[in-house]
Amino acid sequence: MLQACSTLPQRQSVTPTYTSQFDTSHTYLSTLFEPLKQQHPDLTGFHVLYDPNEALTTRLQLIEKTEKTLDLQYYIWDNDKVGALALEAILRAADRGVKVRLLIDDNNSKGLEGAYLAMSQHPNIQIRVFNPYKFRRLRALDIMLDFNRITRRMHNKTFISDHEVALIGGRNMSNQYYNVGDNFQFSDMDVVLVGQTVGEISDSFDEYWNHDYAYPITQVAKTYRHRLSYQSLRKQLEANWFKSNVQDDLNILSSSLSFDHWFNQNLKLEWVNAVLVKDSADKINKDTPQEQHLNFQLANILNHPQQHVDLVSAYFVPNEKNLEVLKQLADQGVDIRVLTNSFKANDVPVVHAFYAKYRKRLLQDGIQLYEFLPVLPMSLTRSDRSQLFGERTFNRTGLSRSSLHAKFMTLDNQQVFIGSFNFDQRSVYLNTEIGVVLDSPNLAKAIHQSMNDDLLKYAYQVELDEKGKLIWKKQIDQDITIYHKEPQLKWWQNIGLKLLSLLPIEKQM
Repeated sequence: MLQACSTLPQRQSVTPTYTSQFDTSHTYLSTLFEPLKQQHPDLTGFHVLYDPNEALTTRLQLIEKTEKTLDLQYYIWDNDKVGALALEAILRAADRGVKVRLLIDDNNSKGLEGAYLAMSQHPNIQIRVFNPYKFRRLRALDIMLDFNRITRRMHNKTFISDHEVALIGGRNMSNQYYNVGDNFQFSDMDVVLVGQTVGEISDSFDEYWNHDYAYPITQVAKTYRHRLSYQSLRKQLEANWFKSNVQDDLNILSSSLSFDHWFNQNLKLEWVNAVLVKDSADKINKDTPQEQHLNFQLANILNHPQQHVDLVSAYFVPNEKNLEVLKQLADQGVDIRVLTNSFKANDVPVVHAFYAKYRKRLLQDGIQLYEFLPVLPMSLTRSDRSQLFGERTFNRTGLSRSSLHAKFMTLDNQQVFIGSFNFDQRSVYLNTEIGVVLDSPNLAKAIHQSMNDDLLKYAYQVELDEKGKLIWKKQIDQDITIYHKEPQLKWWQNIGLKLLSLLPIEKQM
């Protein structure tokens, strides 16, 4: 009866806005990329952002170079160094006349609600929250009264500059995604896209921006509870920018290469056939046709693998259909390798309970399992560390935990999927997601070879011993340590996870 009570706030009428309303044909980014697009008609140019410093620099520099429109869609935007640097850059862009549309999932808007209200006073900035809570302070009431709606979240991460350049992938706007956090770091991946798929990404943004569940922040936030004025916000953000610039703590505010030179000479775009896969925004509030679901599109776009599949996902909770497909492929001789987080590396430990219940079955079916180490060994070389986390991590001694957050998959040295989609049941059934399938043998081969060479340097290999029990292998240099109990999992935690796995909440994982 409680769940029959919808808590969705009353939405006042707002004027729809669309990408097509803005002419960006004479912008700096247009002059930079239009000649390349004409040389590669119907193709997509891409560049993968492995290094977190490069990922953050790309975002901030693109904001600086944007002249007309900036469309940003994120699940998390935190009130921290990275979040503040990006907000300050957005304000300066808006001062130049750039029309900014910022769409944030309301599950994570609370920490910056006052700042969003203040920024909304700028005539060139619009901020909306997606799938909002009605009870802003007592959000648990929304969960109790409207569970089915509140647990569906917009998990998309989309960054579009002047309709010319788009970024999608796994990174949110928060310190730990760019190795700015003091004691925690994510290994993640983004992709810069130019060309054919950018228009489709813009169309997807428009769909979410104009959806009935996208509310202007001024319609849901209680203005009397937030005393932060626009001028006070500007002073705080400018002070944060100046402090970061002086300390150069983020290693992003100065570079030996100009942005122009980097994009023209060092970006090295590879032009390929690409297909955008995305969930319809309607997935958030009702059952939609399976054709509008990312996982259905993905299954139909990917070629049937003949040799090998490399699947990397921060959270991996297969359903029965996934298990059958993996078994069939393995029975046909396809090598399938899955990398996900170990218990200690997982930033959402409850998810581990529902992954762990399938480990033995997956191994029995011939699937190879690897689990990301929570603390990287000191023997890891500078090259290995920078490949995972960038140069800055190697020099920081205080970072005590690492976690996998990337979501990608390669097939047969031919295709690569990169996006926000975790290979878990929450991404399949509840969250909205976005990603791209790249027909790139070069990238697929590089990822496959890198995993062949380096996987045991940063992950446990999970196997079954001669008695059919789980064991974990950890390699340091040439020495291999075998664990007969799950590493860094205490007995009471093990019991708790097993009890949790019995609960009927697997689709929430």
